[in-house]
Amino acid sequence: MAKILCIDDDINLLQTIKDYLLDEDYEAYGASSGAEGVALFHREKPDVVVTDLRMSGGDGFLVVEHITQESPVVPVIVLSGTGCIKDVVKCMKIGAWDFLLKPLKSLNKLKQSIQDVLKRSELKKLELQRICELENINHKFITRVSSWIHSKSNSVQQLESALAISINSLNLALREKDPYTAGHNERVAGFAVTIGEAMGLGRHEQETLKTAGLLHDIGKIGIPKEILNKRGTLEPEEFEQIRSHVACGYRILKNIPFPGPVAEAVLQHHERYDGTGYPHGLAGEQILLEARILAVADVFEALCSDRPYRAGLDPTYVANYMIKNSGTHFCPECIAALKGLFFDADIFACS
Repeated sequence: MAKILCIDDDINLLQTIKDYLLDEDYEAYGASSGAEGVALFHREKPDVVVTDLRMSGGDGFLVVEHITQESPVVPVIVLSGTGCIKDVVKCMKIGAWDFLLKPLKSLNKLKQSIQDVLKRSELKKLELQRICELENINHKFITRVSSWIHSKSNSVQQLESALAISINSLNLALREKDPYTAGHNERVAGFAVTIGEAMGLGRHEQETLKTAGLLHDIGKIGIPKEILNKRGTLEPEEFEQIRSHVACGYRILKNIPFPGPVAEAVLQHHERYDGTGYPHGLAGEQILLEARILAVADVFEALCSDRPYRAGLDPTYVANYMIKNSGTHFCPECIAALKGLFFDADIFACS
């Protein structure tokens, strides 16, 4: 039974909401001021908080900010009589999960909001748990490598072996979570190396491409499998979780002493050549060459592969799509290498 804390200085409305939630099999608590609400929050540890904004005895904005900073996985729903867009924006910026306007025509709308944020909260808890587990593994590895680096008795070959073991361990962890993504990483790695070789990159750069390819989607280990393999359109919050995998991957990899910019390439592999990608909207040569190559390898492999929710697309169709987006989504130099490597010029209809 989920615990709901309601904070509102309108005593009649507060009692009405509490009675409704109790009838809907929630455990409901009420507070008539911000200060009382914060105290109840710490004592009862609710699963969801519903709060007014403007109350006697406490600013609702401060309540929202305090709770979201104290417990980021506890959803806060703002229920307010003000429809001022500045209030809505401010609430979302400080961490509110939803904003409902008084008077509610039906308390079913509040119930639906509570159900929605509870689902999102469970997804967020799972994501944080998986990230924490992986970062613990990563910390142990970094500690081990650091001790090797400071030991004169260990050779470069031993350090390279340690990195290889770490990469393999991370991929095994990902394979346990999602076999498709692990296999996709392996195929993208091989594809990226081949493109890099065709572009004249040296052995060192090719090794960086291989490692970055093997790990480019490692951040998806923190995303629920139900979202990764969902059939149909993703909800906005689900899509944001998918987008978060590049930053998550970067956090996992940034302290590992790779000989090349592996973590940075992982972070940037969803940037687009025209600046419309994520997470930072980089454009052109602001994007690492390794990341530009990964972007081509990643999209080509993903579109050509079978997924649970669709069959793989024809490689010729995919190649034509990517050529048409050369200079927008994709680096022209990388697309030229793709075209030269895998297809005869006559195959493409580049009009």
